[in-house]
Amino acid sequence: MRQTVLLFCACLFFSASFVNAEGISKLDSKIWLHDMQKAHQIAISENKPMLIVFGASWCKYCKKLENETLSDSRMEQYIKQNFIPVHLDLDEEKNIGKILEIKSLPCTIVLSPKADLLGKIVGFKSVEAMYEQLQKTLKTDTVFRQASQKNRKLK
Repeated sequence: MRQTVLLFCACLFFSASFVNAEGISKLDSKIWLHDMQKAHQIAISENKPMLIVFGASWCKYCKKLENETLSDSRMEQYIKQNFIPVHLDLDEEKNIGKILEIKSLPCTIVLSPKADLLGKIVGFKSVEAMYEQLQKTLKTDTVFRQASQKNRKLK
């Protein structure tokens, strides 16, 4: 009986360790911010768009996006060079999620430094697919900047 209880406890410990290991994000904390106000201030000062990734601790595809796509060294470098990256847990940041109309996870939002919506990417994307989507948001940002400059010249 004692061996059965010990074996059962060992199995529980092993399975809990496996679940926790899978749930750990590999996102580099030196790159990713978790504070929208701070990110917005930096976006303004560096004149870069914010890349906001919404996830949740229970979301399987959020972890897959974090661990396979966003943690890829090429993607990390691209994001660091072109965006102010922010990672938010939707369960903890419900108000921000409501304002940005987050309906499913994972969800990636790109905002200009002026908080214009440049793009919304829903679901898991491979490195290549995410890169293509982010390129489109940067083109949209360029269009917004050009339009803003033309408006200033007209005034």
